[in-house]
This record gives sequence, C-alpha cells and structure tokens, in this order.
Amino acid sequence: MKDELEKINTQDYNTAIKDIAGLKDYTLIFNIISAYFFEPNLTGSKITDENEFDIRTSKTRTKVSWAINKSILQFASEEHRELVSKVFHKNIPMQDKKFAFLWHFCLNNRLFREITTQVFTKVYFSGRAQISQDDIIAYLKERILLDGSDMPSWSEDTLYRVATKYLSLMTKFDFVSTGRVKSFNYIRPSAEALVLFLYFSNLFVPSTKNIFDNELLPASFIAKEDIQDRLKKLSKKGFFDMSFNGVALNIELIHSNKDICDALYS
Repeated sequence: MKDELEKINTQDYNTAIKDIAGLKDYTLIFNIISAYFFEPNLTGSKITDENEFDIRTSKTRTKVSWAINKSILQFASEEHRELVSKVFHKNIPMQDKKFAFLWHFCLNNRLFREITTQVFTKVYFSGRAQISQDDIIAYLKERILLDGSDMPSWSEDTLYRVATKYLSLMTKFDFVSTGRVKSFNYIRPSAEALVLFLYFSNLFVPSTKNIFDNELLPASFIAKEDIQDRLKKLSKKGFFDMSFNGVALNIELIHSNKDICDALYS
C-alpha cells in the first residue's frame, strides 16, 4: 500500500479537469463509476459508442473517456476501491455523492487537488465573496516558475482553460454562482459526508492520524477552528474515535472502507 499511496503525491499533472468540467451533466459520471465495478471493460464503450454523455463528436468522446480513465477510474489501494464502490452503489443522497466525487477526484488528480486546497478553499476561507480565474492562473504560473517544479510549462491558453473549466465544475457543484462573476455559495457537507471525508483523507495520508496535518483538510470545507466541534458530535455516534491533546486532533477510524456506507446510511 505504501508504494501505491506514494504515487498520489507524485502523480503527473494532466488537464483532465477540462474534459470532465465540460460535460453538461457531470453526475452521469456516477453511472460510469457504478458500471465499472460490474463490467470494467465496457465503461469505455459506454462513453464512446453508447454516448452516455450525449457528446456530439467522436473526438470529444475519446477525450472524455481518457479523462475519466485517467482521473476517475483509478484507485490508490484496495481500500480506496472498496470505498468508492460502496459510495456509488449505495442509495446515498446526491449532495453527499457530490462531495465524495470531489474528494475522490482530489485523490486521483494532482492538479485538481492542488487548485482545490491551495487556491479555491484558501480564497473561500479568507472571507472574500468572490473568486476568479485570475486567482487560479496566478497560482499555476507561480508553480511553473518554482525551482524544481514538475508542473508542465503550459501555454497561456491552456492555463486560462484549466482555470475557467475548474470554476465551471465548481459552479456545477453549486459551490459558486453562475455567471461571469463567481460568488461563493455557502458550502457545508452533511454529517454523513463529513464522516466520508475522514475516510477519503485517511486514504491520502494513512500514516497520519492528526487531521490537522492532513493536506486534504481544506477540502472538507470546514474551518480548522470549527472541525473539532463538528467531529466531536459525530464521534459520539460511533463512526470513529477522536482525541485532542490541545495540539493534535487524532482520528481513529472504526469501520472498514467497505462497511462505512452501511453504517452511515442503513
């Protein structure tokens, strides 16, 4: 598992965000994920031949198929596979699946993860009312220029399209408003989704029990100063154990990745 999880932090950058955000209805990907666990060899034909996403050109269908296979139908470990399989088979509220999809995408796509944790959530928690593509483009340009950076030297056009498509996906998530000016909506995962977040974040850094040290924490959309109170209430329901020593907020998962959805939603 260690080798597989190390791959998460050393993933190559790719622009799958553009193709996934370009879908008219991103939630149809949930059908592809579910189908993958029954007939993994047929998911490609569902996209390209059966045209699951109602895409006009075969070239675009091929690009979407590549993006989904590269960034969605990948799993860091068997535990990751089990969790995703349950989330997208179970009768779970669409709102919770949306958050689960975002965290799964964060695990599988380095660019999406870094924009989410280093730009989008930072602006959200800063108290600013709006975010623009310029915030994302400035971050990407800075990353490209860093010494030893392995981010590709993408063109201005590619940077612009990544930034605008990322915000388009956030609009579809209903995290920001529609229109040219992207104003933040109130983003708050349900209690059940927050428990799922702990399981996804544990997959990202299984060796770290202190949630404050987990780089995915901003993607929970719960402010660091509020997370203890919210988790304390949930720990009393037996979904996980929690301890706080004034510095570290340690989380010990109780259920397996295979069983947590049954515990939460049955």
